[in-house]
Amino acid sequence: MPLVARGAAVAGPIYGVDVASYQGNPNWASVFHAGIRFAFSKVTQSTNYTNPTWAHNRAGMLALGDGFLPGAYHFLHGGNGAAQARFFLSKAGDVSRFAVALDVEASGADAATAREWVKEFKARTGGHPVIGYYPRWYWEQTGRPDLSFFDTIWQSHYVTGSGSPAALYGKAPSTWWSTFGGEPISILQFSSSGTVSGISGQCDVNAYRGTLDQLRALALGEEDMALTKTDAEVVWQTDGILDNPTGDKTNPKVRAAWLLTDTNQQIRNVALMVAALGKQVPDVDEDAIVRGVLAGLAPAAIAAAVVTALPADLARQVVDEIQGRLAE
Repeated sequence: MPLVARGAAVAGPIYGVDVASYQGNPNWASVFHAGIRFAFSKVTQSTNYTNPTWAHNRAGMLALGDGFLPGAYHFLHGGNGAAQARFFLSKAGDVSRFAVALDVEASGADAATAREWVKEFKARTGGHPVIGYYPRWYWEQTGRPDLSFFDTIWQSHYVTGSGSPAALYGKAPSTWWSTFGGEPISILQFSSSGTVSGISGQCDVNAYRGTLDQLRALALGEEDMALTKTDAEVVWQTDGILDNPTGDKTNPKVRAAWLLTDTNQQIRNVALMVAALGKQVPDVDEDAIVRGVLAGLAPAAIAAAVVTALPADLARQVVDEIQGRLAE
């Protein structure tokens, strides 16, 4: 049975912020009471800069408890990626409870250096997931590299104006979530002009389309919270239509390797179908969308695409819906 009844509205996003020294010392209790449920604080840059507000941000975010996901990020420069990862860990402290992101957007940084950073970081943390902040414009500028060494992507594209995260997010088109670089986008930074109680001036604001538990599962590697490929195969009763890749099967990056070459378009189709099932998009021919998905992908591959692209509850809803239509 679907975890979300057919015709039910699809849940909206949860909102987060990211801060550096420019924001001073945020009042994290006020930030939480303003509805923010996750945040990233800058920790280090290159191998010679530590954010002076990191200690304050670390303690303040952790004090919010299980209702909040704290995050830490490193601003990458060109050069030795492994050395930068070691510098980050030396200043960040224990990151086992933190979402960790690598900011790749300037200063000579590229995918090769980022890959070195991620490899070194994972080797020293037992495989802690890394979210790649790699904006589409920079991805284009650096030759459209493969980004599958990240666990997921944090994309940025800004709406106009300033205001609360909810007001600003309403201006963001769904196309800004389109996959690139071989990894799905899980977090969208949609403005640098957000206003949030507890933070002086304006700040970057972000959205995650799912629940806090699902974001925590993705960011901390708690994959028991998410629908797995094995679950999808049971639903579809497949006979091994997809080959198992090497690597840790609980890793979203490895699951992405199960997708077919045209998955990017299929993920967008599935997302449209979810919106249609939730009755949030008027005049959408959901049957036509389903036919389009089925025409391009076998059942097991559809399930794999759903697992990679959507939160667990919506993934289960779509899998159940397509299964029912195949049985008709």
